[in-house]
Amino acid sequence: MPRALALRDPSRPFGRFLVSSVTAAAVDLAAFGALCAVLDGTMPSAAVILTATVAARILSSLVNYLCNYALVFHSRASRGRSAVKYGALTAAKTLCSALAVAALAALAPEAPELLFKIPVDTALFFVNYLVQKHFVY
Repeated sequence: MPRALALRDPSRPFGRFLVSSVTAAAVDLAAFGALCAVLDGTMPSAAVILTATVAARILSSLVNYLCNYALVFHSRASRGRSAVKYGALTAAKTLCSALAVAALAALAPEAPELLFKIPVDTALFFVNYLVQKHFVY
C-alpha cells in the first residue's frame, strides 16, 4: 500500500497518531524558538521562557487536537466535548509527567532529570493514545 494511503487507512490509527504527535512537537519547538526570538529583550528572561512555553504549547496542542480529531481518529464526537476532554487529558498528562519525573529524580538526585523524563513521557505517550482512542474521540 502506498505510504499516502497508509496514513489515511482507518485501520492504522497508531501510525497516524505518531505522525500527529511528531508534527505537534515540531510546531511546539518552532513556535517556542520564534517566540523567544521575538520576545527577547521585551521582558525578563524567565518571563520570556514562560510566555513562549505556554503559547507554544497551546498552539501545538491545538494542532495536535485538530489532527487527531480529523485525521487520526476520524471522530464524529462533538468538537466542544472532545476538546474539553482533550484539554483535561493534556493537563493530566503534563501533571503526571512532572510528578513522576520529580519523584524519580528525588530517588536519584545525582542523575539528570532528562534520564527520567524520556521513559516517563514515552509511557505516557502510549497511555495518551489509548485514552484518546477510547474516551476523547
